[in-house]
Amino acid sequence: MRKTIFILIIIILCTGLLGCGPKKQLYNPGEYVGVGEGHHGPIRVIVTTDEYSIIDILVIEEYEMPELAVIVYDKIPKKVIKTNNANVDVVAGASYTSVGLIEAINDGLNKALIAPNK
Repeated sequence: MRKTIFILIIIILCTGLLGCGPKKQLYNPGEYVGVGEGHHGPIRVIVTTDEYSIIDILVIEEYEMPELAVIVYDKIPKKVIKTNNANVDVVAGASYTSVGLIEAINDGLNKALIAPNK
């Protein structure tokens, strides 16, 4: 019985170790400019990445209404950084600005992405 339990433990440990390979690099580290189209004009951002994640998103140019834009520029970058993904919900009442910002972030991320192996 002990031998069976010991063998099961070894199998479980080996299986767990096989699944713990090195992390796959997603991005080329650096700062990338992305552009999207907002409600009142272009939205330009700088997306900063390391090898595995989105580190920072900075809006550097925009022409949106300040009352709505400040909320969008606060919420969306935080969500993107937290989830490490630009697939986030838009801010209610500021759909065009939200979509433009997400488009700009995606544009920057596309420039940072590691090219898939062919």
